Amino acid sequence: MALAYCILAHKNPAQLARLLRAIAHPGNVYAVHYEKRAPHSEHEAVARLSREQPGAFLLPARAILWGRFSQIGAQMEGIRRCLEADPNWTHCITLSGQDFPLVPQAEMIAQLAAAPERSFLSFFDPFAEPVWSNLAERIGRVHLDSAALEDILGIPFFGRRLRQLCGWRDRMPVVPFAKRRLPPWLRYMGGSNHVILAREAAAYLVGDPAALRIIEWLKYSGHPDESIFQSVLCHSPFAEKLVNDDRRAICWEKAGSPNPRTLTASHLPWLREARKKGNLFARKFDPSVDDEVIHEMEKDLNL
Repeated sequence: MALAYCILAHKNPAQLARLLRAIAHPGNVYAVHYEKRAPHSEHEAVARLSREQPGAFLLPARAILWGRFSQIGAQMEGIRRCLEADPNWTHCITLSGQDFPLVPQAEMIAQLAAAPERSFLSFFDPFAEPVWSNLAERIGRVHLDSAALEDILGIPFFGRRLRQLCGWRDRMPVVPFAKRRLPPWLRYMGGSNHVILAREAAAYLVGDPAALRIIEWLKYSGHPDESIFQSVLCHSPFAEKLVNDDRRAICWEKAGSPNPRTLTASHLPWLREARKKGNLFARKFDPSVDDEVIHEMEKDLNL
């Protein structure tokens, strides 16, 4: 048995190398995407990593914009490529370059192989659970996913003035005055972008016409990375096989915050307790902030 990974990283190739080492296992496949706007030297380092790691391959680099379709678009491409690359993996796992496993690969593979039809992801009905204060904005506006536009908005003075003129001062760029309603055939669901997809569910997500219809509409919503997996799979033939648990340990800066804390050695007891509770991964880590915590976790994994 084996696993597939879709990894999106945007900095620190050395940290990505440690992640790949921690999830290395014979038969695994790894689709790796590295942020297009990163320095050329970093892209060269990541290319070397992909050549050195058995089962790894690079995805075409694209600019990933926070809260836009570019993120999940890269993930869907990675899932599709993993399906084409190997017929034997049981689950596809999405990771960022700042994630790290809590259990050894052999143990993780055994756990997931025991539930080959189960997918693990968080999901909720945002109309019933008022988690997002910007729900109407997410689904009612046409969001722009353009790296060129972001570059223009970053121009000193001019970019700020353009944001003010278009009404984008405190929000992502949207098509001015364009509004839309949720279609009656789409039941909008929310959750995190951290998923563990059973192979058949992954194939459905990237290839079934009903799934692609939902994805096409949500492509222009706000934060589609927090709704596409859930909106597609909660109303698919695989709905009864979903487990509402993404198996991730994340320490948030505060309740309702979109930003996870950067974990340090002081979090090691919490991380080890999270492993006992069944979590498979934790985030986020940054060796420039604290390298000791990653080193200790590597020792826990016998690396």
